[in-house]
Amino acid sequence: MRIAMLAAGSRGDYQPVLAVARGLRDRGHEVGVTATSDYVDLVEGAGVAVEEVPVDVMGYYRNDLLQHGMPVGLNDQLEFLGQVARAMAPAVRETLTGMWSRYDAVVTTAMSAAWPAMIDRARKPQVLMMFLPAIPSLWGDASLYSVREGRSLTNLRAGVRAMRASTNLVTDVPGVTAAQRRRAMLQLATVPAFVANSAQIVTPRRVGGRRIRCTGYPFLDVPAGTKLPAEVADFLDGGPEAVYAGLGSHTVPAVRDALRHTVDAALALGHRAIVQEGSGLEEQGEYDERVLFVGDVPHELLFPRVAAVVHHGGAGTTAQALRVGRPQVVLPFTMDQPFFGRRVQEIGVGSAPVPTPEASPERLRTALHTALEAGVVDRARVVGRLVRGEDGVGGAVAVIEEELRTGGNEPTSS
Repeated sequence: MRIAMLAAGSRGDYQPVLAVARGLRDRGHEVGVTATSDYVDLVEGAGVAVEEVPVDVMGYYRNDLLQHGMPVGLNDQLEFLGQVARAMAPAVRETLTGMWSRYDAVVTTAMSAAWPAMIDRARKPQVLMMFLPAIPSLWGDASLYSVREGRSLTNLRAGVRAMRASTNLVTDVPGVTAAQRRRAMLQLATVPAFVANSAQIVTPRRVGGRRIRCTGYPFLDVPAGTKLPAEVADFLDGGPEAVYAGLGSHTVPAVRDALRHTVDAALALGHRAIVQEGSGLEEQGEYDERVLFVGDVPHELLFPRVAAVVHHGGAGTTAQALRVGRPQVVLPFTMDQPFFGRRVQEIGVGSAPVPTPEASPERLRTALHTALEAGVVDRARVVGRLVRGEDGVGGAVAVIEEELRTGGNEPTSS
């Protein structure tokens, strides 16, 4: 079968899609993956055919939108991302129109779920691969919109309030007709869906009238024989255990300050620090040989060598820290990050989350101290063994093949 995987977002959004694309290819399918111009090299480097969406979306995100700061509330953040979607719409429509006849079926993600409705072409079998359900739910462990642990009407109310902005994110784009918008809503309501994440962090439940299965997170593993850069390996071998600190692709001042507080907390607790470059902190010249700033280093090789992982709560980073069994401190910034930050605490593998804009030296020191307690460290190891026992790529491939064989037109159940 010829399968198009419609990917969008940041590097972390593409990596699991590429892992599943390679899994489908290994099963004999022809697979193409959409990529904005800034991620074409990433897709090609993974050995997967690319369908370019001719726009530099991350450049627009950093150079235009972030100049005015990142909104704090979820509804405002969804509108913020809606601006990205609207800027991408003409290029997406051009790419889909050109590629549509070459594929038999489509796999979408949350960001691209409504893309097929943007063009006037015959509908193809479609499967939605999510990393966290963006559907209102009573349960705090099963929905992007949930804000409380356990079962609570507050979670459902929060989800209902967010649905309008969430729906606009995928349907309110330039040039989309009323008929196309209705078709997009129908697709979102009926397309078979599954969660490509661990049941340790997203609990399988009935959400939005459908029991959506969790298949495990599809990790894009580095090639066999890949090693840490010598500078990083030497640093890790050269003293007390280090704490890793990295907050994704955001470059606003709050990120730089949060990283600074994290490094200071690690040093105060007798650890060293490995810090992701890009925030500008590395240019300040504040630290001695106990701190190492790094570029892109494979998390699956680095995380097993550190005492704890301090990060922004992206789905991929959270999953990788779970997989290697390391305690976590999550500094959420936007969208699904507060959910993963809360769940890290609830399943006992990390501290309470510290929202990035609220980070302070005291809160980071307390959070890191909690994450490094013996009970949390032991629980992280237990969960790590469970996550390593999952086959995220194989599980995703099996669901996609099953649903596409049946036409991909009915809600899934398990």
